[in-house]
Amino acid sequence: MKYEFRVINLVNGVQEDCSLDDLSEIIEQNCEILRFKEYGFEAIGFVSAQTLVFFNIEFADYALQNYTNKIFPEAQTCIDLARKRMKDQSSVSEEQIRTAANVAYDASDASDAAYAAIDAAFTTIDIGCAGSSAAKAVYAAIAARKSKLDERNRQGTFILNFFGAE
Repeated sequence: MKYEFRVINLVNGVQEDCSLDDLSEIIEQNCEILRFKEYGFEAIGFVSAQTLVFFNIEFADYALQNYTNKIFPEAQTCIDLARKRMKDQSSVSEEQIRTAANVAYDASDASDAAYAAIDAAFTTIDIGCAGSSAAKAVYAAIAARKSKLDERNRQGTFILNFFGAE
């Protein structure tokens, strides 16, 4: 397999090579994304905690909007609160996030897209939850009979577009 990217964790120095479809699974807080070039690397961008939260929210929202046949207003509330908290952390309390997530969980009807939204909301109060929204969005795509690879490539392309590198 030919790898297109290298992701370097700037805290512990661990380096991992990956292709576009693995990018959303590989990135983590405090990492640098590089693209292989003929002679060396091209820096794509630095993934901060806030950037990682943003990706999780957007992946979850995409899944909620595109991979469900049912409307989940409780899950959408999680997305809306997460976006609001990203803009101003004091505007939404941890308790509001937890309450919204619990209500969404009870109403989710086992939808991976709804679970992605719940995880995205939790990511705003616990960065340790980051990454699960991307995976759950992939599961939502599969449940909707969409291509797993297409969703993973869509996420990778979203990341590159965010950094202006596509």
